[in-house]
Amino acid sequence: MEIKLAGFNVDRDAIDEVKNILSNEHLSEEDRLAALYIVSNLTPETIVASYAKISRDARPIAELRKDARKDVESARKSNKAIIFTMGHKSVAEHARFNFDVVGVSRRAVEAIEQNRLDSYTEKSQRYVTMDGDFVIPKEIQGTSFEPIFLELVEMQVGFYKKNLEKITDWHHSQNYSKLYPMVGAKDEEKQKGVREGLGKEDARYSLGLSTQAQLGETISARTLETLITRLRSSDNKEFNEIGEKLFAEVDGIAPSVIKYTSPTDYFAKTRSELNRFVSEMIGKYFTLKGEDRRKVNLFTGLKRDDSILAGLVFSSSNLPYDVCLGLIKEMEEKDKIALLNQTVKYQEKHDPMLREFELGDRVAEMTMSSSAFAQIKRHRMDTIISQQYNPSLGFTTPESVSATGLDASLMEIVVNSIQLYNQMIREGIPTSVAEYALTNANRRRVLFDANNRQAGAFCMERENLAAQWDIRTIANDYDQLLRHSLDSPLTTRFLCGKHEFDDMKKELLDL
Repeated sequence: MEIKLAGFNVDRDAIDEVKNILSNEHLSEEDRLAALYIVSNLTPETIVASYAKISRDARPIAELRKDARKDVESARKSNKAIIFTMGHKSVAEHARFNFDVVGVSRRAVEAIEQNRLDSYTEKSQRYVTMDGDFVIPKEIQGTSFEPIFLELVEMQVGFYKKNLEKITDWHHSQNYSKLYPMVGAKDEEKQKGVREGLGKEDARYSLGLSTQAQLGETISARTLETLITRLRSSDNKEFNEIGEKLFAEVDGIAPSVIKYTSPTDYFAKTRSELNRFVSEMIGKYFTLKGEDRRKVNLFTGLKRDDSILAGLVFSSSNLPYDVCLGLIKEMEEKDKIALLNQTVKYQEKHDPMLREFELGDRVAEMTMSSSAFAQIKRHRMDTIISQQYNPSLGFTTPESVSATGLDASLMEIVVNSIQLYNQMIREGIPTSVAEYALTNANRRRVLFDANNRQAGAFCMERENLAAQWDIRTIANDYDQLLRHSLDSPLTTRFLCGKHEFDDMKKELLDL
């Protein structure tokens, strides 16, 4: 694992000062030291300190920044007072950091990319040929699970390497002129690239969540502090290590905007205690009355309290959302209040509320593979609440795998993955670690809550013909359910993939 601070934002005027000094033909030792001092004190904290004063200091911003650059220690004291004593944490968002994150597992990427307002660009298994690198969880190193895990990964990677060409050849044999009109039928080179990409994205369904990944991350000081705290509070050792390395990279660079990073009971205990409490409520109230299971289910006209409470039950169990709603309707008021109280039991005033509190009157439940989840998690402005991976939901098999007679081989890998997952769970290995054994084909349930503008952005990207088939199927189903719901029949007319936009616009405007 390698985590490196690649960059951070600094005051442009400070850079110009250094350039002006160094451009002097008769550069003195004093000038050289002055330039060195400026460079050695480059930090986003001076921008934070100057912007924090804008609301109470009438001087021009450039002057505020110049003062902060002259006295970095004074700027840091000001930041600490404003951000942590007075509680104006939003000013810490003016400090931005860039990280190279290399050699972490696909499962860890899901933990890293939970923050909403940051940016991530990840090495894609759709476009890059995988070489088989993976992460062995420290929790099982040196145990009886390690050789079984290594044998499983060898099977997962072996399927990918052995069958990638065969799966790609199947795509070469298909007529995609209508499916991918953006690539001209006569442009053989582009067609070849498209088909090779389709082969990679299908073959990867055998790969495990232990597969190594890399990403570039841009994050504000405010959310970096939360990310480090959450990762350090996890019962997963890889997550802990990522949190430690992120902190080590920024420690000393911007101490006045990143302060509370120690493990907390809020992040360490809230979810596990919610799980136990919900388990008790299920035992007290549960009766299985669920709708027919589809990939996408839409629930509308929900009472907000019920939606949120059911969301808490959903994220703390493996129950379908309609069953969670039914359970909430059966619960006594005192138990509902006790459930909500669990969410704030360890919360401090600077901790964010759980994301379930965003849920509104229209919620979609989606059942998807790990491959599809890797794409939907990019729509971070929406409310996305996932359950743990659930082997009982089955697994997703690409058409190309079935058509080439490889479905039995993929099934064997998935079954072995589930067996090891279950063994580790029985032996008390944390679920987030046991999940490293599972594959990209394994499924989980996800709640997806979006307003119509957000839904439009989701459909525009994921219904597009260039989108991967798995997430495109889910987006198509979601689109159709929204169109037939009663709450917004007019505004959902705009839902479409990018390839349909011009035709949709022409039709609606009668052009």
